[in-house]
Amino acid sequence: IGQSSNMLKSLLIKNILLSTFTNNKRLRFISTLAIYFVIAALLASVTSIYFEHKLSKYKNELLKLELEEFKIQSWLTDSVELGHYLKKGKFNFIIIEGNPNLSKKKKSYFFELLLNCPLVIDLAIKDIENIDNKYLLNKFKVDKIKNENKNINKFLDLKLDQYPEDLLTELEYKKQVDDLLDKIPFKKIKEMLDQSEYNLLQINLFFQEYNNIVDKKKDDLKKLIVETTKTSTDAIFYAFFLQLFIFSIVQIFELKELS
Repeated sequence: IGQSSNMLKSLLIKNILLSTFTNNKRLRFISTLAIYFVIAALLASVTSIYFEHKLSKYKNELLKLELEEFKIQSWLTDSVELGHYLKKGKFNFIIIEGNPNLSKKKKSYFFELLLNCPLVIDLAIKDIENIDNKYLLNKFKVDKIKNENKNINKFLDLKLDQYPEDLLTELEYKKQVDDLLDKIPFKKIKEMLDQSEYNLLQINLFFQEYNNIVDKKKDDLKKLIVETTKTSTDAIFYAFFLQLFIFSIVQIFELKELS
């Protein structure tokens, strides 16, 4: 009976040890697997955050360029429309000049055409200066355009300040304005109008060239976004594969140690 009791105790202890060993092995495997998934998730998250930050930066830059291009297109349209308006106005007067029914004198007509230019050119120059592209600023002599427009604006303001302020009939008002403008040499008004027309052309050319620069930057950013998206996907895959490889190596060594 004593020997049987000892044998039962020995078998029980052996079973307990074997069960503990098996449970520890299983527990170790599950723990290692859980740690692997946690690390893999963290690594994937860090990688994703890094590339998402880069993508967000590129997309914000692309949005700014889209808004910049909207402004460029606006100035390309406005400068062309005003330039055409001036050309058409000068051409129309040549056709109707000498018509006895013409109520507006030549100087008054060209003076009124000139009035359309300074504000538009001034606003365009402000946007050009905000762009701050030194190469284009020098190439199209923007400072020279700015000074010329400033002088033309001063000349117009000086003459407009001399316009009659009294309550007059339309004919009386027109006569006083015509008398005022008759004192100005037509050549001076014509030269200022031609200069403004030329400056509008230079502004248009400035924005055309700047538009090409913006288009190039947009294309580069779009390529970067595509490449970064691909790199992000590949990096997450390689990080996962690396973790799987490390996990497999660890398990092989543990199995060797346990055996």
